Amino acid sequence: MILELDIGNTRGKWRLLDELQVSARGSFMTADLRDGHLPDGWDLLDPRRVRVVNVAGPQVAETLIGHIQELFSLEVEFSQVLLECAGVACGYDNHRLLGTDRWLAMLAAYDRERRAALIVDCGSAVTLDLVDNSGRHLGGYIVPGVGLMQRSLYLDTHAAKSAQDIALTESLGAGRSTDEAINRGLLLMVLGAIDRALEELRGYCAEEPLLWLTGGDAPVLSALYQREHHLVPELVMDGLALSNP
Repeated sequence: MILELDIGNTRGKWRLLDELQVSARGSFMTADLRDGHLPDGWDLLDPRRVRVVNVAGPQVAETLIGHIQELFSLEVEFSQVLLECAGVACGYDNHRLLGTDRWLAMLAAYDRERRAALIVDCGSAVTLDLVDNSGRHLGGYIVPGVGLMQRSLYLDTHAAKSAQDIALTESLGAGRSTDEAINRGLLLMVLGAIDRALEELRGYCAEEPLLWLTGGDAPVLSALYQREHHLVPELVMDGLALSNP
């Protein structure tokens, strides 16, 4: 049994694999983990390994190590970005500066179908990474996530003060109120970034590249995006089996 964690800047997810099948899963706030609070129900788990992707910094990592040792008497296996892994070659000038979550999402996507692909992780930030048919990472883009842009408008724009708690929409029609205009405009920006990144990637491949969506806001963007794509909520954790087999 393997306990897997994907620790982001704001939220995290975990799942327990039992012979490659998910037997339990959950989520948590990264701030809670940073303060030493483990997710509910972990005292009932009995993993044999713990493998982790962490982009929330060394304090979270150190806190997790201590609790995993105390609770399960296990070492934590943290994923790392390599120059090459599972057929994917890192495109960063310094591979150590690439976010581990982005790397694992690329590994998992390319392992599923070895074709050129755009991998989009929609979390606190939206990351867009381009991989060609041979598995070569061509680089990527990072833009603020929908929630981050909402908070920025709330802090810096008087007219947007009422929009801090608006829900994600399933329509991109022009807004007829400030709340709608902001909400739909932010989603339009992210979808526009996806289209522009796909246009860039098409210059490197003869066939239409695949599009993979993952991350907390991915289901909403998936519902809005009209072109063919794959929605895989746990794509980052899927990559752990490749980076830490």
